[in-house]
Amino acid sequence: MKKVLFRSLLSLMLIISSFRFYDFSSVAANTNTVIVIDPGHGGVGGTNLGAVYNGFMEKDLTLQVANAMKSELEKYDGVTVYMTRSTDKYLSLEDRAEYAKQVGASYVFSIHFNASSEHDFYGSEIWCPSSGEYYKKGYEFGLVEQNELSMLGLYQKGVKTKVGSKGDYYGIIRQCTARGITCDIIEHCYLDHGYDLQNLSTENFISSLGIADATAVAKFLKLCSKDGKTDYSNFTYTNVKTPKSVVKQDITNPETCNISVLSYDSASRNALVELTAKDKQSPIIYFSYSVDGGKSFCTLGMWDRTKDTQSFNIKIPVNMKAANIIVRAFNNYELYSDSNGIFLETK
Repeated sequence: MKKVLFRSLLSLMLIISSFRFYDFSSVAANTNTVIVIDPGHGGVGGTNLGAVYNGFMEKDLTLQVANAMKSELEKYDGVTVYMTRSTDKYLSLEDRAEYAKQVGASYVFSIHFNASSEHDFYGSEIWCPSSGEYYKKGYEFGLVEQNELSMLGLYQKGVKTKVGSKGDYYGIIRQCTARGITCDIIEHCYLDHGYDLQNLSTENFISSLGIADATAVAKFLKLCSKDGKTDYSNFTYTNVKTPKSVVKQDITNPETCNISVLSYDSASRNALVELTAKDKQSPIIYFSYSVDGGKSFCTLGMWDRTKDTQSFNIKIPVNMKAANIIVRAFNNYELYSDSNGIFLETK
């Protein structure tokens, strides 16, 4: 009887000891994704402000969007959310990436706004890593993200990579990749262009950006809300293949940009122009025209990416006896080509 009892106790002790060495915390961690939201820029004393135009300061906007994103994302199960900064303070890119590593992040989403030197571009763009699984995951998220932003009325410039002499051109992406973390930069819109300003000036638009960002993450990770009202577990998105080599940016201008004048109405002074624009590496996203031989161009127009050839009307100013029409086509890396010129008598 004592031998049987001893054997039973020994077996029980062995079972208990086996539990001691089983890491249950790792099982829980595997069902939870850690996200770090990185509000770009920040710092007092007039440094690291980001873009500053039309009464908007990028470092302030990024924090507002990040707060809204965090609040919305925390409504979902299966995700833990951190922010690199919650106040107006300076952080280096390395500091931000290292913080993400310390909290065990799988993804970093760096929040930004845009501006251009010529103040002529508008819309959203997402920058992702350039290689391996980081590219695959970053690009897949970017496609989901741009769809959410488009529903807010923002023109989409695409999901892109950029490579420099040290690897990924953008430091936050490079620093995160070095630490095994996938990072996307979300450039929400431009602070220096009227098309985007009309949205930025709308009440609650900034918080809407954060909600859109959070929704994109929830869809990408197939999350379900804590209240059970929203379920993205069956959400599907485009599968992106893992590249075998580094995916570099397009550095060439569109190879095709040709125009013809289909008709001209002297009464209305409208010229119907047909443009064929193509780029093998990048989509054409903008076009613009000049009636003075390229001395000045009109505001950039949106290009229908489902077509290579499109037509549009050009209004010839009443004070011009003749027009020299040139059309400029831009790819989504903002590289452009000018068309052939057409001299049009407008008397």
